[in-house]
Amino acid sequence: MSVHLHTLPQALRARLQRQLADQFTDFEASLSADPPVSIRLNPGKPLPQRTYDSFVPWCSQGRYLPSRPNFTKDPLFHAGTYYVQEASSMFLAHVFQEILDLSKDMRVLDLSAAPGGKSTLIQSMISQNSLLVANEIISSRNNTLRQNLTRWGGDNHIVTQSDPRFFSKLPEYFDVILVDAPCSGEGLIRKDPSAASQWAEDKVEMCASRQRRILADIVPALAPGGVLIYSTCTYSEAENEENMRWLLLESQLELIDLPVPDSWGVCMQENNSPGYRFYPHCLSGEGFFIATFKKSGAASDRYEQRRGALRQIHFNNATVNDTAWLTTPARYKFFMRDEQRIAIPSSLTDQLQDIADTLRITAAGLNMGKVYHKVLKPSPELALSQHISSSIPRIDLDMESALDFLAHITLAIDPNIEPGRYLVCHGGYGLGWLHKLKTGQIRNNYPSAWRILKR
Repeated sequence: MSVHLHTLPQALRARLQRQLADQFTDFEASLSADPPVSIRLNPGKPLPQRTYDSFVPWCSQGRYLPSRPNFTKDPLFHAGTYYVQEASSMFLAHVFQEILDLSKDMRVLDLSAAPGGKSTLIQSMISQNSLLVANEIISSRNNTLRQNLTRWGGDNHIVTQSDPRFFSKLPEYFDVILVDAPCSGEGLIRKDPSAASQWAEDKVEMCASRQRRILADIVPALAPGGVLIYSTCTYSEAENEENMRWLLLESQLELIDLPVPDSWGVCMQENNSPGYRFYPHCLSGEGFFIATFKKSGAASDRYEQRRGALRQIHFNNATVNDTAWLTTPARYKFFMRDEQRIAIPSSLTDQLQDIADTLRITAAGLNMGKVYHKVLKPSPELALSQHISSSIPRIDLDMESALDFLAHITLAIDPNIEPGRYLVCHGGYGLGWLHKLKTGQIRNNYPSAWRILKR
């Protein structure tokens, strides 16, 4: 649905006219155009060659689609082979590529991570032995974050649900912190008309104040030499440039300049004004702002506080049972959490203990499933993992049958298959589990909460 600028609150219209000056007419026209549709491919689950309209210039895995399909009816979406993400926000890929040594192991925090677009992007770029902490304080959004990370299929993440102030208990801990700050949402007015109807001047002021509180809480957790990335989806100067100037005055941070080709249409600020702006009349994407900073000092000066564990996690090595399910079982240590057997990369066990001592964890690593009488009942998460063994018995379904599986509609399965558990796939990628009992009964183990409701 398109939005016409004259429907916007007068105060917002006046400010945008002032900010954009002679570009305002083009900006107004862009709001009446259909928003572009973009996806980001999962390099851990590569697809056969497909034809795309065009590529997102600042993200090697970003693709534009000619129109918006029904993603719910694409099994490959449910398999996590791509993520539906707004193109401007994919600029984070360019930031990581330009200012970080991605060959090194890092600790990365995505502070306001739901629904998971930027977290899955980060997980695709960092090394496999790096740690991604994806935090979301709102419970319902935390659930969505966990599901999207599950679909992506990585194993080097910890999902937390904590207020930013608790991260001060991890001083100088993270090499990279992304603050994709809650904002007034002005940059989404084309694709989401409610962003305009919900706008108010006092909301902008409230968001700006909350953003400063979040930044003040989180900067102490950034290691010397570490990188802070701040982003919003708003045009408000109070939430963007003014907050960035405040941050520079209040902290030991310095701006990082990025090389950005003119052809991309990104608006680089003048007079040392912090940040980069994205306008829909200048590029194929929605409104967005991003700024990058580096903390003074060297990474070797990081403060490491080794505490006595408050919630001691007991790790063990892979068993024969684990070996049957994973491609590289020796990569992991294993522990029990709420009756679930969890695999975590061995290089991250100390970090997991640190996080467990200070924050509320809602998910970590790869959930293998429950063990009954020394036999693993595999979890839905394991079916979607990039690290599941290729020797697991599987059934590959065509599109219509895969959608039936996702909707819990009875499947026409070869009656001659042996009893046991089968990984249900589409296009070679796992969706979930099917269990044939010795009685011949077929059970669909796809989680009820994930089902397609309308077939």
